[in-house]
Amino acid sequence: MPAFDTGVVGRRNLCRLDRFAQFAVVAAYEALADAGLCAADWDATRVGVVIGSGMGGVATWEAQHARFLTQGPQSVSSVMIPKLTPNSAAGEVALACKARGPSFAVSTACASGATAVAAAKDLLTSGQCDIVIAGGAEAASTPLTVAAFSNLGALSRRCAEPAAASRPFDSDRDGFVMAEGAAVLVLERAEHAAARGRRPRALLAGCGSASDAHHPTAPHPEGAGAQQAIRAALLDAGLASGDVDHVNAHGP
Repeated sequence: MPAFDTGVVGRRNLCRLDRFAQFAVVAAYEALADAGLCAADWDATRVGVVIGSGMGGVATWEAQHARFLTQGPQSVSSVMIPKLTPNSAAGEVALACKARGPSFAVSTACASGATAVAAAKDLLTSGQCDIVIAGGAEAASTPLTVAAFSNLGALSRRCAEPAAASRPFDSDRDGFVMAEGAAVLVLERAEHAAARGRRPRALLAGCGSASDAHHPTAPHPEGAGAQQAIRAALLDAGLASGDVDHVNAHGP
């Protein structure tokens, strides 16, 4: 796996954090710096964390299972469980940022990050939090996971043209390309940001979600669930479809 800058995580913490949690902590620090915030600036009990992940610490699962099989039960790491649980990224972000409000994970496959942002909005509008650190983190580019996705028929097989393998809206597409990383946002109510003199980068106007109850992995052929979620988001935002200038789609 390629290296990334783990300096802000701290070398002493690397052994107890799965890669997806490392990504989340680094992204959270970057988001807070961009927002002009630090732990000294807030009431920690009013700061929440919601980090989504579809797979959690899958690399830890694989590595520790291999050790179990080859070296026996006593070789399994004592920090295996806290490293691999899907909520470990949220917990580590809360620890790193001294956030003492609600801290939890959401897992809705490829929508986990978006679901986390929607959950953060609920924490703000309900009055439970003044600030929420929210986003998604994933580090599932492991041999077992790649093999499973490949056998599912989900991955591109355009191995001779790797630069052209990811082509989600092309009529000749043949699957997606595995990747890893994290994206984290700092969300707060508009009046809270204004009170500290910050101009927000964007407004989260509304959220919507739905299930089409059609198939374990394939979407409804007529996009019924997507339509329902979009209508709910527009209603929540008080907008019409004609007000939308850009659509960012799930692209496999």
